[in-house]
Amino acid sequence: MICEKLDAARCQLLAQLLPDRPQTVISRAHLLWGTARAYAVGLTDDGFETAVIEDPGCPGEPMIFGQDPQQIADLMPQIPNWFCVNVTTELAVELAPLLARKMGGTLRQLGDIYHILTQPPPANLLNHPDVRLLTPNDLPLLQAAPPELRGPNPEHLLYQTAAAGAIINNQLVAIAQNYAMTEGFGDIGVFTLPDWRGHGFASAAAAQVAQWLQANGRLPVWSCGEHNRASLRVAEKLGFVENGRRVYLILNE
Repeated sequence: MICEKLDAARCQLLAQLLPDRPQTVISRAHLLWGTARAYAVGLTDDGFETAVIEDPGCPGEPMIFGQDPQQIADLMPQIPNWFCVNVTTELAVELAPLLARKMGGTLRQLGDIYHILTQPPPANLLNHPDVRLLTPNDLPLLQAAPPELRGPNPEHLLYQTAAAGAIINNQLVAIAQNYAMTEGFGDIGVFTLPDWRGHGFASAAAAQVAQWLQANGRLPVWSCGEHNRASLRVAEKLGFVENGRRVYLILNE
């Protein structure tokens, strides 16, 4: 089995071979943008056997696309610096014991829930006095914010996708961002500084980004682990409905 680390051109090819779905939007977007770390087995112009794709916002947590659990288990020791993998629920059943045995340890599982927003976000969330869409003029504001708010690439966020933030005393205290965007979908991620939680900032900012995505022909996507009750509450408040699930297989230390 030959595992290929993909260069930019091969990442583009892999992106075109993945179907455009809520469960692939993050992987496809970062392959297309050249920001993913990706490996593949059997990649040709017509398809692939297995793909391992890591986006910059979740280092060590690659998503896996493939059908052969034994091949995936044999492949993962060749992938550096990972501690969990994200796979389909069907694949997880066979892969989990194989991967645990191959890595010489034990695994735990965590559900990864995907939602979509098929209706406009609630109007009452769109008019928060401290929340607005950010523009390229806000780059200094974003660059001055803590890493959890500004993300790995503030320029890309403001110039090529969308973000909305809560601004208090000329400081960014919460953000919703379109973290990944493809032809049909746009993923939304949120973060609020601990001292500013409970003010509705995440919901209001996410509503504005969702509205922007819909106006630009994309279906908003919300994904989070099943343990993240706060994130699930925000998704419910905005009107997101569950679309599907995947599973994290996490190596125990």
